[in-house]
Amino acid sequence: MELWNKRDLAPPVMVTFKCKTKKRKEEILALTSCVSSALQYFQSQQSFEKAGAYLSRFITRWRNRFYNMHGFRLLRKLNQALLRVRSIDIVRMLTNIMSTLPSSYLDKTVELPNRAVLEYLLIRMQGLGKLFCRIIVVAKEAARYYIRYISTGNFFNLSSMFLCLLAEIWFKSRDICQRIAHFYDELVPMRSLLVDDGKEWPSESGVLLPEKFALWLGDDWTEEVLAKECEIDMLSLQPDMDLFVLLTGETEDLSSNQKVDDQVSKKANTKESTVNRSIPKTLLMDRLKSDTGETVQRQPKKPKKETKPDWSAVTQLKSKFDCKQFLDQEKLNRKENLPLALTRKAKAQTFNSFATKMKREISRMSTKDYVTMFKEELKPLVYGKK
Repeated sequence: MELWNKRDLAPPVMVTFKCKTKKRKEEILALTSCVSSALQYFQSQQSFEKAGAYLSRFITRWRNRFYNMHGFRLLRKLNQALLRVRSIDIVRMLTNIMSTLPSSYLDKTVELPNRAVLEYLLIRMQGLGKLFCRIIVVAKEAARYYIRYISTGNFFNLSSMFLCLLAEIWFKSRDICQRIAHFYDELVPMRSLLVDDGKEWPSESGVLLPEKFALWLGDDWTEEVLAKECEIDMLSLQPDMDLFVLLTGETEDLSSNQKVDDQVSKKANTKESTVNRSIPKTLLMDRLKSDTGETVQRQPKKPKKETKPDWSAVTQLKSKFDCKQFLDQEKLNRKENLPLALTRKAKAQTFNSFATKMKREISRMSTKDYVTMFKEELKPLVYGKK
């Protein structure tokens, strides 16, 4: 297995060596500038991390509904690649190297890290570039799938949302891959500046680092979004046709309500004409006769009579215990069966205020005064007026 493909590759021990700056100032400053630029760039990728987080949330939200859909499986593959990119903490590696490099002002003698640390960073950049190539390819396949779904009008809103997210991930991944290639090509010649401590890392075979990162990586990340010819493709895609032309070109697109209605009516007319050919002519003529002269008499619906509340249950209240039982039963009726409640016209806030007040006054007032006040306060809630 290649070194860049090992997920648990152990980093080397960081050792610093003294280096005289005479005749090497430009090389040292170039190394510091390159590492600093790479660190600032990777620290500013919050928008890409946000897009990856949205993709993870979408997969969790619609996992049960679209589990067996091919396009959704592509999204899960894309999410897995993004998780592996997150596991390669390139910012931490650059921060560790940056902490050992001198500032813009150079003394006669400065301390630089050993060569193995830089080689470990370059190997991790190789693995990161391969992962971003994987992300670009999978995002392109998933986008092609959801483009076909949008053209047929199926799950239009979800497909559009997934397509926008895939486009953002694809675009930013290409930019990141390009910048990785740029930083890699700048850092490879600087290996001669650093001292090799003589320890064999990571193996006796040594480290194989290509001089040109773009040639080693391949053409997957440089290819544009082109449609591929497919025999079972319902859109009959032409080779070398821009993928995004599918939404605006001459191909039949059901992305609007009007086109969907036209397609449905076209199918309905075709079906009706097929049925009409199988109907005898006499029955067809009877079917086409107008029946506008018929009048259908319908009984008007009688409005439901509103039943008056039964106040007799309130007149039977003689003690505080009766009032408390009545109030508990009223709360139960309002919660489970509102039409049975005597205070069904009262708002919840008004009834709660009444219940709180009665509960507070039950221990302060005498039985006669409490029952009288209970009935007077309850009457407006029952009849809806004061």
